[in-house]
Amino acid sequence: MAVLYSKHHNGDLFEVRSAGATRRLYSNGVLHSQWNPNRLVSGAIWDLLVLPGFFLNTSPKHVLVLGLGGGSVVHLIRHFFPYCKITCVEREPMHIKIARRFFNLPKDVEVIEGDAYDVLAKQNPNSYDWILDDVFQHVAGEPERETDFATIFDLYEKALTPNGILSMNTIGSYQLKSLRTYKALFDSYYVMRHPLYDNAIVSLYRNGRSRQAFFDALMEHKELDTRRKTCQLQVSLRAL
Repeated sequence: MAVLYSKHHNGDLFEVRSAGATRRLYSNGVLHSQWNPNRLVSGAIWDLLVLPGFFLNTSPKHVLVLGLGGGSVVHLIRHFFPYCKITCVEREPMHIKIARRFFNLPKDVEVIEGDAYDVLAKQNPNSYDWILDDVFQHVAGEPERETDFATIFDLYEKALTPNGILSMNTIGSYQLKSLRTYKALFDSYYVMRHPLYDNAIVSLYRNGRSRQAFFDALMEHKELDTRRKTCQLQVSLRAL
């Protein structure tokens, strides 16, 4: 694997590595993003981040992504929901710089530099029909969340449209347990997993698609149709 970029900044090490057409962003040894322009659905955990959008009855009009990284999920959202507006919030300026330089971040994507939850607190009510929380820090070579969902859940609710969807990238059973507290606030709540990763992608929403309608919507896209031998998507789905 070739190292395309390596820089120490404010005590952290940022690297971009390539393997063929695939590019990967590492921060202090933690893999934050993986992107291949020739194969957007790669069989990795990042594929699952775009799937919650298919629970919506109609394509999202405005998506808020908390945690940009290299922007892998932005490419997936743009591909499957080409007409939606995308706003991203990223605290680490090096990630923004790298996403633009090495990951071909689309120019029409709005990027706000700052703390995700400080920015979320300042949003107008009912601004987004999809909020995707993918905020992680790089601690001792492992991805880690530093903010408890209990302290920010009111912010999600305020910024979401009435029929919007909230999806969160989580690690650890304790995070799933804490989210069960909020089940009564939504009609449906699902957990998506990849067999090779510890992450769980949680989706909570009102008045959205059923489980079967969700899978039917996926199968409208050849890249997400697991009946095809060429499909790289690996996902299991269960109720929270």
